[in-house]
Amino acid sequence: MSGVKKATVKKGAGVSQNKFVQKNQGLEKSKWWWIGILPLLLFAYLVYTPALKNSITSWDDSNYIVENKDIQSLDKDFIRKSFALHSGYVMGNFHPVTMISYALEYKYSKLNPRTYHLTNVILHLLNGVLVYLFIWLLTGRLLVTIITAALFLLHPMHVESVAWISERKDLLYCLFEMGALSAYIAYVKKGKFIFYLFCFVLFILALLSKAMAVAMVGLLPLLDFYFNRKLSQVKVIAEKIPFLIVGIIFGLIAIEAQNEFEAIYTDIRPLSDRFLFAGYSFITYLWKAFLPIHLSCFYDYPAKGTYSWYLLYVFLSIGLFLLAILSLRKTKKILFAFLFFTFSIALVLQLIPVGGAILAERYTYIPYIGIFYLIGEGICYLRDRRAVPAYKNWYSVSTVALVVFVILISSASNSRCKVWKDTISIWDDVLRQDPNVIKAYGGRGDGYNDQQRYPEAIRDLTKALEMKTDYAEAYYNRGLSYYFMAKQNQDSGNMAEAQRYYELSIRDNSSAIHYQPNLARAYYNRAGNYFLLKKYDLALSDALKAKELGMEVDTAFIDHLEQQTKAK
Repeated sequence: MSGVKKATVKKGAGVSQNKFVQKNQGLEKSKWWWIGILPLLLFAYLVYTPALKNSITSWDDSNYIVENKDIQSLDKDFIRKSFALHSGYVMGNFHPVTMISYALEYKYSKLNPRTYHLTNVILHLLNGVLVYLFIWLLTGRLLVTIITAALFLLHPMHVESVAWISERKDLLYCLFEMGALSAYIAYVKKGKFIFYLFCFVLFILALLSKAMAVAMVGLLPLLDFYFNRKLSQVKVIAEKIPFLIVGIIFGLIAIEAQNEFEAIYTDIRPLSDRFLFAGYSFITYLWKAFLPIHLSCFYDYPAKGTYSWYLLYVFLSIGLFLLAILSLRKTKKILFAFLFFTFSIALVLQLIPVGGAILAERYTYIPYIGIFYLIGEGICYLRDRRAVPAYKNWYSVSTVALVVFVILISSASNSRCKVWKDTISIWDDVLRQDPNVIKAYGGRGDGYNDQQRYPEAIRDLTKALEMKTDYAEAYYNRGLSYYFMAKQNQDSGNMAEAQRYYELSIRDNSSAIHYQPNLARAYYNRAGNYFLLKKYDLALSDALKAKELGMEVDTAFIDHLEQQTKAK
């Protein structure tokens, strides 16, 4: 940042200020620069200890781990399948490194949730170390480094990436991307090709963990800008070509995987709306960095016709960009931080609408590093000039404010870890923020099913279906509720009530199939109902259809149905 004009410094003040700066520089050149991360790691671990008591949720965790037969065999076939296109797509993502991490955990601890959560917490701490290293290599300033790493480790917007097992991909891609960016800085400073090679290999590993790592292609020239390299120089441009080619390839793979999962909704969200949503998300992510309130596990899209005023967010985003450009008159640090955030978040601003949420807290995991770095630079700027009366009070106030902020966000993060305790607590939290989120009723109903609280599951799923009549997943889950209630009545000898629930289950599974014809689970569940009602021909037809759609159906079950059908 810009220096202080000499005319504003009283006699003697400049001398004391220079001594202070020299003292700080001496500390920051010390071989003990790394020791500042140790207390941060210990404190961050304590903040995240509630996550270690959380369960495996039915929101994506079950699909990644519990119901995923592939991870149960860590062999050559699994590795080959994980790295192959199409067969390696899981939940609309191509992230073989992430899936291998799950397979390793399953091999040694099966479905013990503590193992998966402990791995996430350890990875978050390692990421904190790499953020610390990255900022140190970037700035060589200890205070900036400590502040950035502390905010990264403790901010509640990052809890979702850590406390949710399914977001392992966030932690892994950050691990490799921050390692890659640190290696790139070492390459820029030392000129050794080995660091460039390390950067490229780590970039590929980041992409194999999560496609969002494609954004790193934009961060490399940003680092060149920071270190005053000539962006027009042939060598500087050539260095980026391998990254650009690989980034484009993985970007296309990511789009294909999302399309196969039917997770991209460009047909129902016009481009004009997407620009409005992008502006809203961009500004919301920014202000939540400084005021992390009204946090939620799911941020639903606004109702149609209620968001035309989001155009203000678009103009505000443009205005902030222009201010960042104007700041170049004084310093390049503000523009660097702003662009670091922007490049890292751009792909998930819903210009390409992926998933059912307008924004997600997990998307801030790497982008916020730019914001936290700028906060650190701001505090450091005031500290270095505190000998000047005009800055002294500002430094004291900002230091106190930062300490209070860290205490508050640490408390918030600790509390947010408990929100991810189980499926029901997740959706309870969402509904506290917004009681009109359809997905929350459907998700909580699924959680009630897991806990065998079937009447409550039926209540929530019925509520979801009242709000969205073509909600196939809710029909399927309510069909499960009815099925298990039928089994309970059958076991207690109440056959009339059991038959009524079987019929209700068949009806709901039929509705699920009507709205989502390729929902294999609905065919399989309906087959189970038909079987218990001794309608073997219908059960056989549904079981074969479920198998045709890719579901693993017990061969003995199909053989038995064929025998019963022939016997009739």
